Order: sequence, then C-alpha cells, then structure tokens
Amino acid sequence: MTDIPPIEDELRACTMCGYCVPTCPPYQEILWEDAAPRGKVFYMRQYDERSILDWLMRRRPEIDEEFAKAVYECTSCGMCEEVCMVDIPFTRLWDQVKRWIVDLDVAPMPEHRHLLANVLKEHNILGEPHDKRGDWISADVKQAEFPEIVFWVGCMQSYKKQNVAAAAIRILNAAGVKYRVLGPSEWCSGSPLIRVGYSKVVEEQLMPHNITAVAGTGAKAMVTTCAECYRTFVRDYRELGGVPPFAVYHFTEYVAKLVKEKRLKFTKNVPKKVAYHDPCHLGRHCNCYDPPRRVMGFVAGLQQVEINPNRNEALCSGGGGGFPDAFPNQADGITAKRLEQVEKTGAELLVTACPFAQERFSGVANKQGKSLEVKDIVELLADAL
Repeated sequence: MTDIPPIEDELRACTMCGYCVPTCPPYQEILWEDAAPRGKVFYMRQYDERSILDWLMRRRPEIDEEFAKAVYECTSCGMCEEVCMVDIPFTRLWDQVKRWIVDLDVAPMPEHRHLLANVLKEHNILGEPHDKRGDWISADVKQAEFPEIVFWVGCMQSYKKQNVAAAAIRILNAAGVKYRVLGPSEWCSGSPLIRVGYSKVVEEQLMPHNITAVAGTGAKAMVTTCAECYRTFVRDYRELGGVPPFAVYHFTEYVAKLVKEKRLKFTKNVPKKVAYHDPCHLGRHCNCYDPPRRVMGFVAGLQQVEINPNRNEALCSGGGGGFPDAFPNQADGITAKRLEQVEKTGAELLVTACPFAQERFSGVANKQGKSLEVKDIVELLADAL
C-alpha cells in the first residue's frame, strides 16, 4: 500500500460541506462528484484509511488510472480554495497529488505526456525548435548591456503570440527602459508541467536554469506578460525551494510603476467598450486584480465594463491544468459560459493577460461564429501609445 503525500491534515480538515462542488468549473460540465474537489478528497481519505486487511484483499479504492482521470478533471483555477470554509490550500494540494501519481506511474493522462517530451527536447511546451525561440526579436529590440529588467517572454509569446512580445517591446522602448531579452537562454518556466504533475522536472532542471539565467544579467527585476510564468516565478518556485534574487512584476504592474514615475504616457484615444477577464493564475493565485484595471484607466476614451462574476469569483476560461487537452468538449463548455457572461456586458473588445485564456476565447468564439475581438492587455496598451 503506497503512502499518500503529506496532506493528511488537509484531508482531515475537509468537512465535506460541498461549497466547492457547484463552484468547480469541470463539475459544472461533467456533473459527477469525482470531478469536484469534495469527491477527490473523499476518495483519497478512504484510501488513506484502508487497513492492511483491505490492502491484502485488494478492496477499493485504488490509486489507478480511473482515479488519475478524476484528478485531472481540474482546470487548476483555484476556485475550490477560494470558497473553502476551512481554508484548505487546494491549489498546492492538487499539484502535490498530481506529482504523487506521476511518481506512481499512473499519470499523467496520455494527452499530457507530450508536454514533458517537448520541454525536455526543445525547452518549450509547443515542441518548437529551441534555437528559434528568439526569432521574433527584431531591430526594435534594443538590448542593454546593463539592464534594469529582464523581459521574460514565455513559450506562447515566443512562438505563437509574438505580437504580444512586440507590443511589450514598444512600451518598454517608449518608456526608455533598459532591458534584456534572454532568447534561447530562456526555457519554459514550467507552469504547464507543474499543473500535470511534472514538478520534479521543474524543481531540478527548469527552475535552477531560469533563475540563474535572469540573475546572470545583473538586472534587479524581471517583467513578464504571461500570467502563468508570473505565477510560477512568484509562487511555484518558492514552494519548490527556489527564491529568485530579483523582483518579479507582471507587465501591468510594471506599466503602472512607469506611469507613476512619469516615464510613460499614453497619448492615443481608444474609444472602445472593453471587458477584462481575470486569469486564474494572475488573479486568484497571485491576487493581482487592480494593476490591469489601473493601467487601462490611463487610456483615454476607454470604457471599462466588468464581467459578472469577476475578480476572485471570475469563472475560469477553461484553459488551465491541461484540461483542454484531455477534455476538449468540457473545456469548450466552460469557455462558452464565460463568453456568455462577456456578451452580457456589451463589450466590443475582450482583453486578458493570459495567452491560454486568449486562445480559448478566440477559438470557441470562432466555433460559435461570434465576431468578438480578443486581445492581450499589453496589445491594447501599445495601441494607446
């Protein structure tokens, strides 16, 4: 009988109240208790309480592929932790459980195994050639020998959303910031790997490399546009024992700082009705709600409207935790619900700070034949320079 990770206190703390059940996005689509946090906790508690006799007689529950499937019915949105009446740290707990069942070789799901293969071979989740990670870098990228900051680009922005990286460079140039871009020296932050149970690889390989690469530039701060990369440097690395010797900013936090220091000013009028979606990794996981809204307030003509629900109660886009890879139809259902909430605002433009959320919204909107424009918030800010 295999011991569970050191989460017995969390399992015992659960009162089985069920507050987490209706708020769980996958449960809303799957409608089976094992998809909800309470169901998973109950199963693990039953497993932990098995006696030697139960084990010898092979009585269920078992830690098998069926259990693993239930564990991965999760978008890593953190809503269960948000509503928990006894403050169980579910975000960390699910990462620990996934690492445990990966070590037991009953996980991850087949749809997730390519993520590790891609990162080990090419240092990015997409499997794109590593030596082309910096191909987006143009003559507009003015690298400094002694940088103030490192602009951490991320896998998605390096290969699929290079327009976001270019928009960030425009803003940094306009503010006269001395920056460095790592190019091929930048590896995947590891966020997608942690969410599917490969945190050991992140702890032993990606984290040490990335912290050293940024620190080696001499910059006192790192800035990123990616909500997942931000969460990984700010929270995950510290939980894995790594402490970056530099400040970490989300791009909107850094823009607010530049405006406050009178280094940056937005001059163009953007007469649009805009709704902002709070990414789970930036919002619930890192409590970064105000900076994105504050910087949009610097743009003349912009009318901000709130999606209901928002901030700590915002519905997940359906794009996290490897959920769309394994459960594409259910992921589309979650995204469609959020798009319905956006539609009720009457917004012309939906902005977010997560490349995976942007992918979900654009993809599902296209499937539905909707003409909603979706942008990264950094693109919106660059348009207002």
